[in-house]
Amino acid sequence: MTTLSVLDEVTWAGLPVAGERTRALLRALVEAGPRGASEEALVEEIWGLDDVPANPSKALQVVVSRARTATAADAIERTPRGYRLGLGPGEVDAWSLRPEALRLAAEKRYAEALPLLERLDRLDPGEEVTEALLRAVAAVHGVPAALERFESYRSGLAEGLGVDPSPRLRAVHAELLARDRPVRSGLRHDTDVLIGREQDTAEVSALLKSSRVVTILGPGGLGKTSLAQVIAHDAEQPVVHFVELVGVTAPDDLVSEVGSALGVRDSIAGRDRLTPEQRADVRSRIAQQLDGVPTLLVLDNCEHIVAAVADLVAFLVATVRDLTVLTTSRSPLAVGAERVYPLGRLGTYDGSELFRRRAVAARPGVHLDEGRVDEIVTRLDGLPLAIELAAVKVRAMSVEDIARRLENRFELLRGGDRNAPDRHQTLVAVIDWSWNLLAERERRAMRWLSVFHDGFTLAAAEAMLGADTFAAIEELVDQSLLTVVDAPLGFRYRMLETVREFGRMQLIAAGEEVAARAAQRTWAADYADTSAGRIYSSEQFDAMDELRAEESNLADILRQVLADDDAESVIRLFCALGVFWTIAGEHQRVIMLAGPVGDLLAEWEPPAEMLEKTRLVLALLLFGVAVTGGSGLQRLMTTLDRIGAEAADPQLRVMLKVMRAMAASVARTGVGEPGRRLEDELTDLITDPDPEVRARAYTFLSHERENLGDPEGALAAGQEALRLTGTGGGLWPRAMLHAQLSGLYAQVGRLGEAADHAREAVPVLRRLGADDDLVQTHAILVAYAVERGRLEEAAEILAELSEEQPRGGFGSRGAVHGARAQLLLAQGRTGEGLALLRDVVATMGELPFPGFTDDPDLVPWRVAAEAVAVVSCARHGEGTDGADLFAVLIDKAPRLVAEERRSQDYPVTGMLLLALGVWGLLREALPREESVRLMVLGDRFGYSRSFLDMRWELAVADAERLAPGVLERVSQEYGERRGLALLDEARGVIARVAPGS
Repeated sequence: MTTLSVLDEVTWAGLPVAGERTRALLRALVEAGPRGASEEALVEEIWGLDDVPANPSKALQVVVSRARTATAADAIERTPRGYRLGLGPGEVDAWSLRPEALRLAAEKRYAEALPLLERLDRLDPGEEVTEALLRAVAAVHGVPAALERFESYRSGLAEGLGVDPSPRLRAVHAELLARDRPVRSGLRHDTDVLIGREQDTAEVSALLKSSRVVTILGPGGLGKTSLAQVIAHDAEQPVVHFVELVGVTAPDDLVSEVGSALGVRDSIAGRDRLTPEQRADVRSRIAQQLDGVPTLLVLDNCEHIVAAVADLVAFLVATVRDLTVLTTSRSPLAVGAERVYPLGRLGTYDGSELFRRRAVAARPGVHLDEGRVDEIVTRLDGLPLAIELAAVKVRAMSVEDIARRLENRFELLRGGDRNAPDRHQTLVAVIDWSWNLLAERERRAMRWLSVFHDGFTLAAAEAMLGADTFAAIEELVDQSLLTVVDAPLGFRYRMLETVREFGRMQLIAAGEEVAARAAQRTWAADYADTSAGRIYSSEQFDAMDELRAEESNLADILRQVLADDDAESVIRLFCALGVFWTIAGEHQRVIMLAGPVGDLLAEWEPPAEMLEKTRLVLALLLFGVAVTGGSGLQRLMTTLDRIGAEAADPQLRVMLKVMRAMAASVARTGVGEPGRRLEDELTDLITDPDPEVRARAYTFLSHERENLGDPEGALAAGQEALRLTGTGGGLWPRAMLHAQLSGLYAQVGRLGEAADHAREAVPVLRRLGADDDLVQTHAILVAYAVERGRLEEAAEILAELSEEQPRGGFGSRGAVHGARAQLLLAQGRTGEGLALLRDVVATMGELPFPGFTDDPDLVPWRVAAEAVAVVSCARHGEGTDGADLFAVLIDKAPRLVAEERRSQDYPVTGMLLLALGVWGLLREALPREESVRLMVLGDRFGYSRSFLDMRWELAVADAERLAPGVLERVSQEYGERRGLALLDEARGVIARVAPGS
């Protein structure tokens, strides 16, 4: 903190110091600095040469004593030759001013530095201060003012001392002169506004302030040259040279081309090619010309002569003090001073804006469908050149036609800006420019690796091309034909779709497609075998991570081998992917493949070594088809019978026993044949001596009892399954049982216990990436928090849900909105909550499910959403709000319980019955006794109480308030009957209340 100030008036701790001689002493001691001054010097400063006291030493002591009284006893210290201030640098304003002013100037905060530098120039001038002052004046008041200031300084030196400014200050003067007459050579002045490159411009400009060499790196068509032009136009250096190197065909011509662009004459005129000695001479004179003032040299399109450019740039930055170099290239220079800036693709928004501007310029008034434009931009990898080439096609075709013709993008995207260089006239020329720089080893790698749609690892590339592949990969990366992505399991390499399509064209032209595809299939099958062998083990997490990393590639290859009837490859891939999708909760992907895979296996005789894998595939398919009641069930069972179900692996043996029991029961139900129910089949299995068989049987028995409207029986079976299930097959089986029990407890309204099981499941589900199950489990935690009145906690869980939901699948799509609606209703935001429930109904109504052959109006998730919305409207809505939903629900009720339906989901039917009863009772839309009867039937069908408005205690209270005694009487009438035993009763009530029944 400043104690002594002398820059304006002399003060101590903010108070003025009295006495002219006291002030003069303090100023003299400040100017003398920390070392102090002699008595003679101080006497001269205080009294001057003409008024020296008779006893100077005594007189000085008196002034020092007065100064100490005005300040502090230790403020002035005695030295062997005189006096000095006993203060630190921060306690004297003039002493702290210099470093502060110079710091601000060094940081180019010239507006703040200038007034401090002006003071320093008066009090403590010096070369460093003068240089900073000249730069600050130029920045704040303009270069002419700084030149005028320099001239005043120069003339003062000449007149006072007869000397010239130092070389350092003369260099600053030369820089100011250059700024007053800036040089801009090689720049284009027709550069259009760059769209979506504002951040890139700022970041590259910032790099140029801290680095001597910066390379804008990226594949062709990204707009590297345009970006460099914009940066060069706005550069702070007084001299900027922009040199295009695309026309330089040989490395030896580089120096001559740069020298010519800079106006450096060759040593010997008229020679086409310089000798090494002449090149060295021209290179030295280039350095001399660039020296003197800060200069930005831009070298554009360096990739085809990158080694020569690297040598020249390394020489120039080592030789020229104030030179900064910006290069654009598809490969880095790899010199020590270089900072690489990888230029990214345009995002969808910016790319679409670029397309719109170019399209409207080409044909004003053109109709541009936003979705189609976004699709085009995405398929063109966000490459500005490709987008512009596509946009101008609106002169002759619609946006829809352009999107359709992108399958042959290289034929479509020809002919753009006639002023553009040849390599930018067509899309194929952009890639061909880089292709021609590759050796055959790299070309083959690019051809063969183009078969990967979703990138690849080095291990995958080596499996395709051999162990010495890395060198080729590295060169493709250097040429910006591959990008490196730091993925969770390590580096992955990706091609832009445009580059991949070019590679695929070259692959076909070379006649290597069959060989490349075969090599990729071999890699995929081996990869799937390795992962599948670990997925039901303690290494389950790692196996899931590995499969997730290659899921897109493996699924793509699975489609190919299915189309080619390659049964062995199908089996090997599906063993891994089918289990992966099952654990991840993506059951619809398994179900979608049941038909084509079942068809392929129906006539295939697996060799002995493929029997176990074939049985696993059949077990997965049987489960999917049995759950949806889809077609093909009998064919799958026939195939399993033919190859035999006695698996060697105990886990697989358990699955097959349970799946056969499920499939047999569903098959008999579907054709109306009498026979044992699935519950009976599973009951037999729970007596099996093998605990793993019993655990799996109890798991499915729990599902079946829940579906039959027996939630308490389902809970008992689920708890026993959890007790019997270990972790030998990984943590997923127990996590799923916790999730299953969480749902069952929520269904019976015991949300506290549901939350306990949910918390057990969540960490494992998250780690496995089972996002659909994870979202639904979180939704139960929201319901529990709302029930307990912990609304802030519910909101926090919802925020987490919103982050996870986009990764969720089928079941999670309504879970987030449903959970949020519960919170809104609890917060008293009734209108928003009910509107959100209507959104859920609309969403659920649009969701298809593969393999589900039932009436689309009766799909369970849609009926459940409608039932919840009707009950909530009945409880919270006003007027006729919800009447339309009730009408829809009562209209479909007869079809839902019709005798001809193949199967019945009793809890969902129960939700419909309860909703009709609650609405009928609260809104007086149905007779009270019939309303209560519907509510009791809903309870006996095991309807889900997980949504808080659906709680049974609320329904009981409504019944007792509006129809006293009816609920007890109807309950006694039904006795202990549940589910199937009351189905005819439900049909009868619906027949009486539903219009037109």
